Amino acid sequence: MTRPTAINASAQPTIEALMVRFLASRSDAAPAAVETGESEVEPHEVAAGFRVDPRAAWLDATASIVTGGNAPPPAVQLPPDWAALVAQPAAAFAVPMAAGHFPQRVKDLQPLLAKFDPAELRPTGTQASVPGFAGLRGWVAKNGTSNPLVASGIARTLGDFQTADTLLSGVSGADNDRAALLWQMGQCTEALAAWDAMTETPAVLFNRGMARLFLGQLSGARSAFQKATESIPEASGWYALARLYLAVADVHG
Repeated sequence: MTRPTAINASAQPTIEALMVRFLASRSDAAPAAVETGESEVEPHEVAAGFRVDPRAAWLDATASIVTGGNAPPPAVQLPPDWAALVAQPAAAFAVPMAAGHFPQRVKDLQPLLAKFDPAELRPTGTQASVPGFAGLRGWVAKNGTSNPLVASGIARTLGDFQTADTLLSGVSGADNDRAALLWQMGQCTEALAAWDAMTETPAVLFNRGMARLFLGQLSGARSAFQKATESIPEASGWYALARLYLAVADVHG
Protein backbone atom coordinates (compact mmCIF):
# COMPACT_ATOMS: atom_id res chain seq x y z
CA MET A 1 0.00 0.00 0.00
CA THR A 2 1.74 3.14 -1.20
CA ARG A 3 0.58 6.66 -0.61
CA PRO A 4 0.93 9.20 -3.41
CA THR A 5 2.44 11.96 -1.30
CA ALA A 6 5.10 12.12 1.36
CA ILE A 7 4.39 13.26 4.88
CA ASN A 8 4.50 16.97 5.43
CA ALA A 9 6.59 17.27 8.55
CA SER A 10 5.15 20.69 9.39
CA ALA A 11 1.66 19.20 9.44
CA GLN A 12 2.48 16.35 11.80
CA PRO A 13 0.35 16.01 14.93
CA THR A 14 1.92 16.59 18.32
CA ILE A 15 3.83 13.78 19.93
CA GLU A 16 1.14 13.58 22.62
CA ALA A 17 -1.54 13.11 19.96
CA LEU A 18 0.54 10.43 18.26
CA MET A 19 1.05 8.71 21.59
CA VAL A 20 -2.67 8.62 22.30
CA ARG A 21 -3.38 7.38 18.76
CA PHE A 22 -0.70 4.70 19.08
CA LEU A 23 -2.03 3.40 22.37
CA ALA A 24 -5.73 3.74 21.62
CA SER A 25 -5.72 2.24 18.15
CA ARG A 26 -4.19 -1.02 19.35
CA SER A 27 -5.65 -1.42 22.83
CA ASP A 28 -8.84 -2.43 24.56
CA ALA A 29 -8.93 0.72 26.65
CA ALA A 30 -12.22 2.37 27.40
CA PRO A 31 -13.06 5.23 25.00
CA ALA A 32 -12.91 7.74 27.84
CA ALA A 33 -9.25 6.95 28.31
CA VAL A 34 -8.33 8.36 24.93
CA GLU A 35 -10.31 11.57 24.85
CA THR A 36 -8.27 14.45 23.49
CA GLY A 37 -8.33 18.08 24.46
CA GLU A 38 -6.64 20.27 27.00
CA SER A 39 -5.44 18.21 29.91
CA GLU A 40 -2.84 18.29 32.64
CA VAL A 41 -2.36 14.52 32.46
CA GLU A 42 1.20 13.53 31.64
CA PRO A 43 1.80 11.18 28.68
CA HIS A 44 3.22 8.42 30.87
CA GLU A 45 0.08 8.61 33.03
CA VAL A 46 -2.08 8.10 29.96
CA ALA A 47 0.03 5.12 28.91
CA ALA A 48 -0.43 3.51 32.30
CA GLY A 49 -4.19 3.33 31.72
CA PHE A 50 -4.02 1.18 28.59
CA ARG A 51 -4.19 -2.57 28.21
CA VAL A 52 -3.04 -4.13 24.97
CA ASP A 53 -5.42 -6.41 23.09
CA PRO A 54 -3.59 -9.75 22.65
CA ARG A 55 -5.42 -10.45 19.39
CA ALA A 56 -4.33 -7.12 17.88
CA ALA A 57 -0.74 -7.81 18.95
CA TRP A 58 -0.91 -11.28 17.37
CA LEU A 59 -2.19 -9.89 14.08
CA ASP A 60 0.67 -7.36 14.00
CA ALA A 61 3.19 -10.10 14.85
CA THR A 62 1.98 -12.41 12.07
CA ALA A 63 0.92 -9.97 9.33
CA SER A 64 2.26 -10.56 5.84
CA ILE A 65 3.96 -7.15 5.98
CA VAL A 66 6.37 -8.57 8.59
CA THR A 67 6.58 -12.15 7.34
CA GLY A 68 6.93 -11.22 3.69
CA GLY A 69 4.21 -13.73 2.93
CA ASN A 70 6.56 -16.52 4.07
CA ALA A 71 4.40 -17.74 6.93
CA PRO A 72 1.01 -19.42 7.40
CA PRO A 73 -2.00 -17.15 7.99
CA PRO A 74 -2.48 -16.10 11.62
CA ALA A 75 -3.98 -18.88 13.70
CA VAL A 76 -7.49 -18.32 14.99
CA GLN A 77 -6.44 -19.52 18.44
CA LEU A 78 -3.73 -17.53 20.18
CA PRO A 79 -0.65 -19.45 21.33
CA PRO A 80 -0.59 -20.49 24.99
CA ASP A 81 0.73 -17.71 27.25
CA TRP A 82 0.60 -15.16 24.40
CA ALA A 83 -1.78 -12.90 26.32
CA ALA A 84 0.52 -13.08 29.34
CA LEU A 85 3.52 -12.13 27.20
CA VAL A 86 1.67 -9.15 25.74
CA ALA A 87 0.69 -8.04 29.25
CA GLN A 88 4.30 -8.15 30.52
CA PRO A 89 5.14 -4.81 32.16
CA ALA A 90 8.82 -4.96 31.16
CA ALA A 91 9.74 -1.91 29.12
CA ALA A 92 10.83 -2.17 25.50
CA PHE A 93 11.75 0.87 23.45
CA ALA A 94 13.68 -0.09 20.29
CA VAL A 95 11.49 -2.79 18.73
CA PRO A 96 12.39 -4.06 15.24
CA MET A 97 9.57 -4.66 12.78
CA ALA A 98 9.84 -8.41 12.26
CA ALA A 99 7.77 -11.57 12.43
CA GLY A 100 6.84 -12.53 15.97
CA HIS A 101 7.38 -8.99 17.28
CA PHE A 102 4.53 -6.67 18.19
CA PRO A 103 4.70 -2.85 18.32
CA GLN A 104 2.62 -2.74 21.49
CA ARG A 105 5.74 -3.74 23.45
CA VAL A 106 6.54 -0.02 23.52
CA LYS A 107 4.49 0.82 26.59
CA ASP A 108 6.56 3.25 28.66
CA LEU A 109 6.75 6.35 26.49
CA GLN A 110 8.22 8.77 29.02
CA PRO A 111 11.88 7.93 28.19
CA LEU A 112 11.10 8.64 24.53
CA LEU A 113 9.40 11.94 25.28
CA ALA A 114 11.75 13.36 27.89
CA LYS A 115 15.51 12.83 28.15
CA PHE A 116 15.82 10.28 25.30
CA ASP A 117 19.22 8.67 25.75
CA PRO A 118 19.48 6.21 22.82
CA ALA A 119 22.35 4.26 24.39
CA GLU A 120 20.21 3.51 27.44
CA LEU A 121 17.16 2.47 25.42
CA ARG A 122 18.56 0.12 22.78
CA PRO A 123 19.18 -3.55 23.63
CA THR A 124 22.55 -4.65 24.94
CA GLY A 125 22.19 -8.40 24.53
CA THR A 126 22.94 -8.91 28.21
CA GLN A 127 19.33 -9.24 29.29
CA ALA A 128 18.33 -12.60 30.77
CA SER A 129 15.74 -14.84 29.17
CA VAL A 130 12.20 -14.21 30.36
CA PRO A 131 11.39 -16.90 32.95
CA GLY A 132 8.30 -19.06 32.72
CA PHE A 133 6.12 -19.15 29.60
CA ALA A 134 6.42 -22.92 29.21
CA GLY A 135 3.29 -22.99 27.06
CA LEU A 136 4.60 -20.37 24.65
CA ARG A 137 8.00 -22.02 24.45
CA GLY A 138 6.20 -25.27 23.71
CA TRP A 139 4.37 -23.53 20.85
CA VAL A 140 7.69 -22.29 19.48
CA ALA A 141 9.13 -25.82 19.55
CA LYS A 142 6.02 -27.31 17.95
CA ASN A 143 5.69 -24.69 15.20
CA GLY A 144 9.34 -23.97 14.51
CA THR A 145 9.40 -26.05 11.34
CA SER A 146 6.08 -24.92 9.84
CA ASN A 147 6.32 -21.27 10.92
CA PRO A 148 10.00 -20.52 11.62
CA LEU A 149 9.82 -16.73 11.20
CA VAL A 150 7.10 -16.17 13.80
CA ALA A 151 8.49 -18.85 16.12
CA SER A 152 11.95 -17.28 15.94
CA GLY A 153 10.52 -13.84 16.65
CA ILE A 154 8.73 -15.09 19.74
CA ALA A 155 11.95 -16.75 20.88
CA ARG A 156 13.77 -13.42 20.41
CA THR A 157 11.13 -11.65 22.48
CA LEU A 158 11.59 -14.23 25.24
CA GLY A 159 15.36 -13.73 25.09
CA ASP A 160 15.99 -17.26 23.79
CA PHE A 161 18.54 -16.10 21.24
CA GLN A 162 20.12 -19.49 20.53
CA THR A 163 16.70 -20.97 19.81
CA ALA A 164 15.85 -18.03 17.57
CA ASP A 165 19.08 -18.46 15.63
CA THR A 166 18.58 -22.20 15.21
CA LEU A 167 15.03 -21.73 13.93
CA LEU A 168 16.27 -19.42 11.16
CA SER A 169 19.03 -21.76 10.03
CA GLY A 170 18.59 -22.53 6.35
CA VAL A 171 15.34 -20.56 6.08
CA SER A 172 15.03 -18.44 2.93
CA GLY A 173 13.58 -14.94 3.04
CA ALA A 174 14.70 -14.43 6.63
CA ASP A 175 17.31 -11.69 6.22
CA ASN A 176 15.19 -9.13 8.07
CA ASP A 177 14.65 -11.56 10.92
CA ARG A 178 18.35 -12.36 11.18
CA ALA A 179 19.11 -8.65 11.40
CA ALA A 180 16.43 -8.32 14.09
CA LEU A 181 18.20 -11.05 16.04
CA LEU A 182 21.50 -9.17 15.75
CA TRP A 183 19.72 -6.08 17.08
CA GLN A 184 18.17 -7.89 20.03
CA MET A 185 21.57 -9.41 20.86
CA GLY A 186 23.07 -5.93 21.14
CA GLN A 187 24.93 -6.04 17.82
CA CYS A 188 23.16 -2.88 16.74
CA THR A 189 25.70 -1.45 14.29
CA GLU A 190 25.92 -4.81 12.52
CA ALA A 191 22.12 -5.01 12.35
CA LEU A 192 21.88 -1.57 10.74
CA ALA A 193 24.53 -2.51 8.19
CA ALA A 194 22.51 -5.61 7.33
CA TRP A 195 19.29 -3.62 6.91
CA ASP A 196 21.06 -1.04 4.77
CA ALA A 197 22.23 -3.83 2.44
CA MET A 198 18.72 -5.26 1.94
CA THR A 199 16.16 -4.50 -0.74
CA GLU A 200 13.67 -1.92 0.51
CA THR A 201 10.49 -3.32 2.03
CA PRO A 202 8.19 -1.66 4.57
CA ALA A 203 9.84 -3.64 7.38
CA VAL A 204 13.37 -2.87 6.19
CA LEU A 205 12.59 0.85 5.89
CA PHE A 206 11.06 0.86 9.38
CA ASN A 207 14.08 -0.93 10.81
CA ARG A 208 16.56 1.40 9.12
CA GLY A 209 14.74 4.25 10.85
CA MET A 210 14.43 2.46 14.18
CA ALA A 211 18.12 1.52 14.22
CA ARG A 212 19.24 5.03 13.32
CA LEU A 213 16.93 6.56 15.92
CA PHE A 214 18.40 4.46 18.71
CA LEU A 215 21.95 4.88 17.43
CA GLY A 216 21.48 8.64 17.65
CA GLN A 217 21.36 9.26 13.89
CA LEU A 218 18.19 11.34 13.99
CA SER A 219 18.31 12.89 10.53
CA GLY A 220 18.69 9.51 8.86
CA ALA A 221 15.95 8.12 11.08
CA ARG A 222 13.51 10.77 9.90
CA SER A 223 14.17 10.02 6.24
CA ALA A 224 13.68 6.29 6.73
CA PHE A 225 10.49 6.68 8.75
CA GLN A 226 9.02 9.09 6.22
CA LYS A 227 9.46 6.42 3.55
CA ALA A 228 8.23 3.66 5.84
CA THR A 229 4.99 5.42 6.71
CA GLU A 230 4.21 5.74 3.02
CA SER A 231 4.24 1.96 2.62
CA ILE A 232 2.86 0.59 5.90
CA PRO A 233 -0.97 0.32 6.05
CA GLU A 234 -2.45 2.86 8.43
CA ALA A 235 -4.47 0.13 10.16
CA SER A 236 -1.27 -1.58 11.27
CA GLY A 237 0.14 -1.04 14.73
CA TRP A 238 3.52 -0.73 13.02
CA TYR A 239 2.30 2.40 11.23
CA ALA A 240 1.36 4.00 14.53
CA LEU A 241 4.75 3.12 16.02
CA ALA A 242 6.57 4.44 12.94
CA ARG A 243 4.73 7.76 13.29
CA LEU A 244 5.58 7.87 16.98
CA TYR A 245 9.27 7.18 16.32
CA LEU A 246 9.25 9.81 13.57
CA ALA A 247 7.87 12.36 16.01
CA VAL A 248 10.55 11.41 18.57
CA ALA A 249 13.23 12.03 15.93
CA ASP A 250 11.68 15.41 15.13
CA VAL A 251 11.41 16.45 18.78
CA HIS A 252 14.96 15.50 19.73
CA GLY A 253 16.63 16.29 16.41
